[in-house]
Amino acid sequence: MKIVIIGQDPYPNTGEAMGLSFSVPKNIKVPKSLVNIYKCLDKDSNIKNFKIPNHGDLTKWAEQGVFLLNATLTVVHKEANSHQKTSGWSNFTDYVIKKINDKKENIVFLLWGKFAIDKKKFIDSKK
Repeated sequence: MKIVIIGQDPYPNTGEAMGLSFSVPKNIKVPKSLVNIYKCLDKDSNIKNFKIPNHGDLTKWAEQGVFLLNATLTVVHKEANSHQKTSGWSNFTDYVIKKINDKKENIVFLLWGKFAIDKKKFIDSKK
């Protein structure tokens, strides 16, 4: 693991969520949030040879050491953010982030969205 990307929660529509934050199967339309991520990567002059894919499957990122974690791991169908405060997932993902922070060095954390930014308190930016 080299990079941890933290998002909000799984995409709430049928067939979208696939266990990796921001990722959708290749046969699903690329969600707006991922389109915006692709655009930022495309504009970043420090990232060479990035080409915006025509799909939203981020499996290759995971295979290269990117841990794609949502702050909450479940949602009610068609209700984004529905389990954020009631599911107990926050306790679990807080623990995972703390463990990564405590046990690993030189990890880049990308906190995309308000719920992800709230996890900053568990990350030692000096490491």
